[in-house]
Amino acid sequence: MAEECKNYLRKEVSLYKILQTNKHMEERLSVLIGHVAKTHVRTWDNEYELGQVKSMLVELEMQNKYLYDHNEKLTERISALEKNAGLLVDRKKLRKA
Repeated sequence: MAEECKNYLRKEVSLYKILQTNKHMEERLSVLIGHVAKTHVRTWDNEYELGQVKSMLVELEMQNKYLYDHNEKLTERISALEKNAGLLVDRKKLRKA
């Protein structure tokens, strides 16, 4: 009977160690799940921000194209005005002569 008690005690100690190990593993898994959840949220936040940045980039590219086209038109108008001003100076010189 004493031998049976010793066997049961050994098994009980072994089960107790397994339970302690399982509790420790549960705690570690809980921490890991928390880290994964935080990482997932950060990833979602980063993807959202990336979408916002891409949207702003498209808007800036459109504005840049508009400004470039507008600048081209202004350059053409300035050139035309400079040519007309040059012609006026030439006409004034001809009149004086």
